[in-house]
Amino acid sequence: APSHPGCFLLMDLKTGEVTRNDAKKCAKRMVPASTFKVPHALIALETGVVSSTDDVRKWDGTKHRVEMWNQDQTLDTAMRRSAVWFFQGTAKQIGQQRMEEWLKRFRYGNADASGDITRFWLGGPLRVSPDEQLDFLARMYRGELPVSPRTLEAVRATLVQGPDTVASIRDGINMGGPWKDGAVLSAKTGTYPQAEGDITWLVGHVTSPRGQYVFVSAVQSPPGKSPSPQPALASAIEALKARGLL
Repeated sequence: APSHPGCFLLMDLKTGEVTRNDAKKCAKRMVPASTFKVPHALIALETGVVSSTDDVRKWDGTKHRVEMWNQDQTLDTAMRRSAVWFFQGTAKQIGQQRMEEWLKRFRYGNADASGDITRFWLGGPLRVSPDEQLDFLARMYRGELPVSPRTLEAVRATLVQGPDTVASIRDGINMGGPWKDGAVLSAKTGTYPQAEGDITWLVGHVTSPRGQYVFVSAVQSPPGKSPSPQPALASAIEALKARGLL
């Protein structure tokens, strides 16, 4: 397989076997950025702050840099478009105390939602390692998280990608699909630009004729410009294809 520039983790959900390319990088806690929308969506549904994935939230007219954000959103569209304002609203309604209680139940990183409730996952205090993300995803796809089956199914459905693209802020970057027959990719991107090197993520699940897997790809690029807009995404797809899963 081509060498991955950061941490790449793959777990076979049937056997529990984990492939890990770099123990040190995979243990390092980082800003989760938009990958936090996965636990956040579970919490929003489970607390009743959002009643269903089709529940519409009105856009307040504030102009955002991403055109697709400047319209009403549902939990489903907000996940696919990574619409930050939708989740900033739900975070305020959930509140710090409930958010932290849920994150502890999920064993999600340092479970710290202190400070600005609308930013704690975007360069605030919340940190999670790739290893912890993998463990969380494994429990989510095995149905072992303390949430209702309805909530789990709803959030999993928002993560399913098309047959040859991964939705990210640049909607539907074509990642050289279509995937193999019978392969279904579910994923969430995350990007946190910072001076000491951008952090990018792709976390998710693959169903393929060879079985069911969860994976985490996390890259901290060198300072300056990232070599590509989504290094974690590109190298994850490459690694999954190299293993014959996509």
